[in-house]
Amino acid sequence: MNSIISYQKTTQLMVEIYVRSSTHFIINHYSKLLPDWDFYPETVVIILLESAIPLNTVNRDVIKEKKRLRNEFLEWANIIKFHCKKQKWLTEIIDPQDGMPIYSSQGKMGFDVVAVVHELLRFDVNDTKDGCKMLHHPIKKTAIYPSLLLSDAKVKDMNYLLQKTLTTR
Repeated sequence: MNSIISYQKTTQLMVEIYVRSSTHFIINHYSKLLPDWDFYPETVVIILLESAIPLNTVNRDVIKEKKRLRNEFLEWANIIKFHCKKQKWLTEIIDPQDGMPIYSSQGKMGFDVVAVVHELLRFDVNDTKDGCKMLHHPIKKTAIYPSLLLSDAKVKDMNYLLQKTLTTR
């Protein structure tokens, strides 16, 4: 499936990074998702962070782990955004907690991170008891934390940039 594999700074758990073309939904609704953008994002960067525990329940440990994973993601995402900015590529980080852009204005719609990962990577999705959707990784099951970045860069250019900058992280 062509991913970049690396490891989290604090835990050395795995990080999988996939670079894909935008979904039809993002292309058709980008003005409601990213109102500051004059054109749709060409590239979706999916970052899957391995969790130390399954994330399919709600308790104090899961909440603490999700907070840690979000912070780890934001560190990765801001490094990527920094390198994209040097290339003059427009890049947006999507908050995995609420699906809203972090640096752009919020739109009328938010991103469904699980749905985007499901569509682009074909991972299964399960419903939880509290009505949320849970990504089901083929190996890590529910011990995975999905997150997204969007860019106007071409897929091959983004792939090259990530290979060059993240494998030396």
